[in-house]
Amino acid sequence: MAAKRYVSPPMNLQTLGTDYYRADIVFHGIDHSGASYEGRVFLNNPNADERTEMTEAQGYAGSFYIFGHGGCYGDVGHCDLKERRPYDPRTGHPLTPAKKVLIATDMIRKASRQGQQVRVTVVPVVTASTERADSENVCKFERLSIVNYR
Repeated sequence: MAAKRYVSPPMNLQTLGTDYYRADIVFHGIDHSGASYEGRVFLNNPNADERTEMTEAQGYAGSFYIFGHGGCYGDVGHCDLKERRPYDPRTGHPLTPAKKVLIATDMIRKASRQGQQVRVTVVPVVTASTERADSENVCKFERLSIVNYR
């Protein structure tokens, strides 16, 4: 069974303006506790799936990759994230949510020329999994944003 894709609500591009040299799609708070996958990102193509060609004509903006942990194999509570003090110098928990930045300047400019809004579709293509990982609901993150640099 294919993994469920994510389709964003329409996002406003007017606030970006036109005077920028780079634009990124940023995925915040990615859960990487499950399967490993390639996240194929398409703009204004909410029907994209794993068979969609990765071309500009299809709205392909690029991919990000998640090396998943394959589910929990430890004792109860082993994979629970514990709150830490702000200035704790120790290395964070291995399952601390990840952040991915996809440089997508050309495709965001193209989307801006076509309209004032854009929809971001993420098609997860599972590359490795275990029996302990949910390979259907693999693409989980807290939020996404589009940022630019002037």
